[in-house]
Order: sequence, then structure tokens, then C-alpha cells
Amino acid sequence: MTSAIKKTKRLALSWDQEFKQPTLDDLEYHLKRNTEKNRISNLELFMLCLGIGFEAKQKRPTPPRKTDAVRLADIKEKTLAIWQAIAVSDTGSPEVLLDEDQVFDIIEQYAAAGLMILSVEMKNQPDFAGWLSSKLYKHSEQAGKTVS
Repeated sequence: MTSAIKKTKRLALSWDQEFKQPTLDDLEYHLKRNTEKNRISNLELFMLCLGIGFEAKQKRPTPPRKTDAVRLADIKEKTLAIWQAIAVSDTGSPEVLLDEDQVFDIIEQYAAAGLMILSVEMKNQPDFAGWLSSKLYKHSEQAGKTVS
């Protein structure tokens, strides 16, 4: 028996409004200053927050739907596969893949926690850019070791 996937009616994901401003603007400022990019996309910010939250194993409540983060129509299959893998890891069951809203709720919960963590660290770290760079570099080094 095949189960149909329950498709979402959402057009986009939402940011956690409690930490959205000024955190996103400050985060974008730090990223622009420390990379060669002139513009940081909402997807890049969202994925950074998602990664930070997931790595910390922290989630916040699902944000109210504001449709102000990432447009779902712009999401590539590779990104969706990452999100689905995170949802399966979180629930411990592939059954989560049968409900797109459940997958997106989990992703938003981790991204909300990541945004909160980054907001706190921007206030607490004297060299936030250095802290973030070392955190990301450490993980890229570990990922490289597992691939080799």
C-alpha cells in the first residue's frame, strides 16, 4: 500500500519573529564583511541558522506563519533532501516524509533556535565573526575528514 505525500499549502518558510530583527541585519552585516559577497540571500541566512540550531540539537517553537524567510518555489531538490534528512534524523522515522508541513515545521524550529543562538553570540562574543568562522571551519574540517 502506497501512502500519498501530504503536500503543503505554504508558499514560504517563516523566521522566528522574536529574534528576526535586528539579528538578521546584524548577521548579514558580519557575513558581508567577512566574505566577498555583496548580498547574502535569505536561503543562505536560513541555512546558516538551521545548521547552527541542528548542530546544537536545539529547537524553538514553530514560528507563526509570516512567509518571510525562504520561498519554497526557489528551493532546489538538493536543499529539500537535506531538510528531509534533518526531519528524519529528528523524528527517527522516515514516515515524517509523508507530511511536508511536518518536515517544514522541524526545519523552522531548528532555524529559529539557530537564529536565537546567533543573536545571543553576537552580544556575547567580542569577536563574533572570528567565533563564527572558527565554528564553521571546525565543521568543514571534520566533514573533510569523514569524506577522505
